[in-house]
Amino acid sequence: MATFLLEVRTEEIPANALPGARRQLEQLFTKHLADVGFDGIAVRALSTSLRLVVLAENLPDRQADRKEEMMGPPARVAFDNDGNPTKAAEGFAKKAGLPLDEIHRVETPKGEYLAATVTHTGRTTTKILAEATPKILAALRFPKMMRWGLGTHLFVRPVHGIVALLDSEIVSFTSFGIASGRSTVGHRVHSPDAFDLAQADDYQATLENRSVMVDPEDRRQALEDRAQSLAAAAGCRPHPDARLVAEHVELVEWPGLISGSFETRFLDLPPEVVVSTLRHHQKCLILEDEAGTLLPHFLAVIDRKDDPEDLIRLGNEWVIRARLADAGFFFDEDRKQPFEDNLSRLERVEWHRTLGSLEAKAERVGKLAVSLSEALELDQKAADLCRAARLVKADLVTYMVGEFPELQGIMGGHYLRLEGADEKLWTAARDHYRPVGFEGAPPVSAEGRVLGLADRLDTIAGLFAVGEKPTGSRDPLGLRRAAQAVVKIVVESGWALDLRSSLLKAVDGVAEHAGEDLETLQEALVDFLADRVRRWLTDMGGVAGDTADAVMAASWSSIPETVARAQALEAIRNDETFRALALAFKRVRNITDAYADGEIDPSLFEHAEESELHGKIIDFHTALEQLLPEHRISEAFQAMVPIADTLDRFFDEVLVMAEDSNIRANRIALLKTLGQDFLTLADLSKLQIDGGE
Repeated sequence: MATFLLEVRTEEIPANALPGARRQLEQLFTKHLADVGFDGIAVRALSTSLRLVVLAENLPDRQADRKEEMMGPPARVAFDNDGNPTKAAEGFAKKAGLPLDEIHRVETPKGEYLAATVTHTGRTTTKILAEATPKILAALRFPKMMRWGLGTHLFVRPVHGIVALLDSEIVSFTSFGIASGRSTVGHRVHSPDAFDLAQADDYQATLENRSVMVDPEDRRQALEDRAQSLAAAAGCRPHPDARLVAEHVELVEWPGLISGSFETRFLDLPPEVVVSTLRHHQKCLILEDEAGTLLPHFLAVIDRKDDPEDLIRLGNEWVIRARLADAGFFFDEDRKQPFEDNLSRLERVEWHRTLGSLEAKAERVGKLAVSLSEALELDQKAADLCRAARLVKADLVTYMVGEFPELQGIMGGHYLRLEGADEKLWTAARDHYRPVGFEGAPPVSAEGRVLGLADRLDTIAGLFAVGEKPTGSRDPLGLRRAAQAVVKIVVESGWALDLRSSLLKAVDGVAEHAGEDLETLQEALVDFLADRVRRWLTDMGGVAGDTADAVMAASWSSIPETVARAQALEAIRNDETFRALALAFKRVRNITDAYADGEIDPSLFEHAEESELHGKIIDFHTALEQLLPEHRISEAFQAMVPIADTLDRFFDEVLVMAEDSNIRANRIALLKTLGQDFLTLADLSKLQIDGGE
């Protein structure tokens, strides 16, 4: 069994492109190997900032021979009346590569045909890989791609070398104008000279000896261990930042870290300013004490083992000092005037070329927030909400947010707090951009949640109205994340809000800008938001996709109630009696969907099963009237179960489509009433039940 190694050396690859590249390489190579008969091969994709690597182990040296039954012409066409082969038979034998005496006949539903058993000799693994690898590399896609040289090659970055080995044998091909071989290089500082690789199996150990750690997980562990060690030496710990650590992993070939410090005076700035300065501009981890208070120490990632002359540390300290000094200047400048003075500048800043200024945006958000607050019966004054809607956007015109856009909202909260604003107001300003999608906590105050909800609904409705909706996998304006945040805020607030109605109110605010008729726009927005609700049920609520479909087919606009129904259905759906009920309900829907509602007349019952089912329907309806107002959803689903046996007997003994039109209509009305009561909870016909249609 052999090991395949592929290494593609490039110029520096952006950190955000590497995880996706590894996933693509694993998927594409695994699929191709399976397609040629190599099932169960473990493919690992590794990378550094300067190389993409694939390792596939336990490969056979060649494909197994494969036999194929080829079908030929009908026997009546292949032979003449005297039994002699015709040109059709001779042509088929030639195509099969066999003499005529090895061609046989087979019986088929269409009659007797010629057939041939053809043996395909398996190709060598080396040839298979040599043919497939250039195609797989050409199929890789990255967030941004570039051309180089004469512009004939397209990849994430220019390619400088390719290693392709099957054990010790070179897998020969040409990609991006470069022939594959066995020559590579080590770390560009510690081991820059070219050398030849002898064996694919030795690749990782050989590269590590030359100061290149190709496995991202190894680099992650090394960076985390080094960070803990350096922090402990300073009597502190790294401020948690999983995303930055993940970026560090992709930035280097060797996981190096150094520590540095800055003046304590900069800690007088808001903590988010300090963290943002170090994170976004120098990609440095800041350290903190056990209580979570920031300390004037940082860790910087370096792509080498050491900093022998201390120049990297000094350079980082110099840049960080300058950036923090800039931040301090902007902070002081912003505080020279009352924060509310920034409101006069909102009209002069364009939020969107069609949807208008920040002032117009804030006005729409304020009106929508008032509407939401009234629907939720919150104790919030309309004037206060409208003023808050403008104030939470006011930091967008500050010097600090102009220089550090990632601090929008956060700085408004700090400025309002420092001026002694009401806590509900400054926390609303700080939090109203939270959460990002399904991740993170929603705003702490009801004001912040209402404003955050109104802001996102206005953004979604407005951008849909002007035709800037997500397409396929592209969502450059983050509208899917905005809709996910809407769902999360409502769910975690426990708000019995009619979300569909709220979205349509947001459409009213941007209707004058709509580039399509309002009905089409409304339908598109409702479908878009409903899809995010379904995603919450499956991704965050942990329910199966068909469970989500079943409850949403009943209703979905009150999300906490929808979540409760989905979780209750998920808990009961595998109960044997309930499974039988779900299958029976499919019959109910199939029979009744084409008919309008009707009145039930018990005097037309001819069978005991009709009366029994009618009684169970009345009992179930009475139970729903008691349980649903008290939000006893699980009990409501349990109340369905006693109907299962009765419904089965009804279908066994009663002919629904009776010849008498009155009796037939009465039986359909009986089933229709049952279906309508069930549909207050879920459409059970959506469940994928074994044994169902």
